[in-house]
Amino acid sequence: MERYSKISTSKWQSQYSEEFKRYVCHDFLTGTLTRREVENKYKIGHSRITHWLKELGFDYSKPSIVSLPSMRKQIANINKEGEKSVLQLKAELEEARLLAEAYRKMIEIAEQEFNIKITKKSNTK
Repeated sequence: MERYSKISTSKWQSQYSEEFKRYVCHDFLTGTLTRREVENKYKIGHSRITHWLKELGFDYSKPSIVSLPSMRKQIANINKEGEKSVLQLKAELEEARLLAEAYRKMIEIAEQEFNIKITKKSNTK
């Protein structure tokens, strides 16, 4: 990214490139730093960012804290969905336990009726 443009209007004032202005403004608008901290970070003059924001079409005449939407409804929805999924998982677990018990019983009955060993003993090699 090019910091200065090739043509400078004055030797006392730096002419910043359009790309650099947009980058700094974007960093300020999307970041957590204050205007002064961004100006110090990029070593630009005071009120440059405010001027650039106006120049680029952003309305930054009054800095204010942006209010975020209430998260309570979203958290309540997440909790409801979480409860539903927990209940569903418990039901699936119970079904899997019953299925395992049914297979165990089927093997036990088959061993008795056909007089063969299906299950492997734990101490065999």
